[in-house]
Amino acid sequence: MCPVASTPARKISIRAVVSFFLTLCLCFSLVFLMVFNRYQVERLTMEQLITEKGIRINSVMSRLLSGVHALSAYVQHNNGEITGFAQLASMLIDDPAIMNMLVAPNGVVSEIYPLEGNEAVLGIDLLSESGGCPKAALSKETRQIVFGGPFKGVLGRQILVGRLPVFINGPDGTERFWGIISVTLAHPQALYGVGLGDLNILGFDFEIWRLTPDNDEMQVIASSEHHRHANIRYIEKPVSIMNATWYFRILAVRAWYGFPETWISVFVSIFASIMIAVVVQSNRDLRKLRDRLGVLSNTDPLTGVHNRRYFMEAATGQMERASRYDSESFVIILDLDHFKAINDRYGHQSGDMVLQEVALRVAATLRPYDLFARYGGEEFILFITDMDQVSAVRLAERIRLGIAATPIKMTDASAEVTVSLGIAQATPVNKLEAAIASADKALYKAKHEGRNKAVYY
Repeated sequence: MCPVASTPARKISIRAVVSFFLTLCLCFSLVFLMVFNRYQVERLTMEQLITEKGIRINSVMSRLLSGVHALSAYVQHNNGEITGFAQLASMLIDDPAIMNMLVAPNGVVSEIYPLEGNEAVLGIDLLSESGGCPKAALSKETRQIVFGGPFKGVLGRQILVGRLPVFINGPDGTERFWGIISVTLAHPQALYGVGLGDLNILGFDFEIWRLTPDNDEMQVIASSEHHRHANIRYIEKPVSIMNATWYFRILAVRAWYGFPETWISVFVSIFASIMIAVVVQSNRDLRKLRDRLGVLSNTDPLTGVHNRRYFMEAATGQMERASRYDSESFVIILDLDHFKAINDRYGHQSGDMVLQEVALRVAATLRPYDLFARYGGEEFILFITDMDQVSAVRLAERIRLGIAATPIKMTDASAEVTVSLGIAQATPVNKLEAAIASADKALYKAKHEGRNKAVYY
């Protein structure tokens, strides 16, 4: 009987093994990219949420503390008399988070509304060195509203306070300190209007904290119920509220392995098309968020100076302040001469280097508080205050000479660059667009007269 021949065991080829592991590594690399992009999108989202909630906190606190300004105007209007305080305060307390309002002539609390339950506050000297309030002394010193807290108040509750110093004109016409006006807010009720609970709905935990002024210890102001201190995936930024600085931290609740789509991607990773779709979608979300944050940015990405949007907002405010103080202000528009020729001859990269160097030279000529921005293309714009016409023209000349004096080095060459400038007075016109239009006309005249000139409108 012949022996039956056994079937040889099938061997897996090296090529098949290598192909398997290469495909597996590729798929795992795509999974890793998906997770990484999710973290990036998550990070940008957290940064945006901190910005939005910081703005909201300032808005809510400003609204809750607005009563101090109304009371201050009332006291100043009545030359320090505070008759009818209770009736006025009752109208100003329009939110459950406002616990009380008080007035303290010369720092001593004389009236508080509501009085019931707050009798212990009467007679307290807010400016005394022993039992006073440092925030009250700070408000008197800075002559601005000072925000403080949270801390335990006289009645044992956690509170936030806003204290505003009041100055009135004396009989001899000189200004004198009248006293302090204060609004007390209940904590954490004052933060209810911020909408912090929305962060939990979006899948984030949060924590707001500050350094206590007495001992620089960390004090948690508000946090989500499931806040995890050990979580290292968080974003933290300072939020300025008047004179105070709070720190806002947002944490991601779910880790990468907590998302079902991650495991689905692992299980079906051999289908590259699915992974590519996920990565493309994640990259699209990332680009969208980056573009959105870029719109909110105040800085020109090429030159590092302010952009046009920021200039229009900031210059309007500076013009109003200059007008109030009867100070002259000017708009200067600067345009590079023959910039297209530089781009055509040396390339756009060299043209960018010229724009950057021009921005550096102009910035070095200005004062710290002068407003300087890239207006568009090869045009820059300045808004200057506290300067007369002669000085404004001299400044424009210094800028012109500072740029023309030394050739600008580029990658493989250097070029002599000149600029033309148009100068126009902004006040007392008090219309920024009109001032810019006038400066633009002066710039056009400088170009028409041969360039490398500064022309006053």
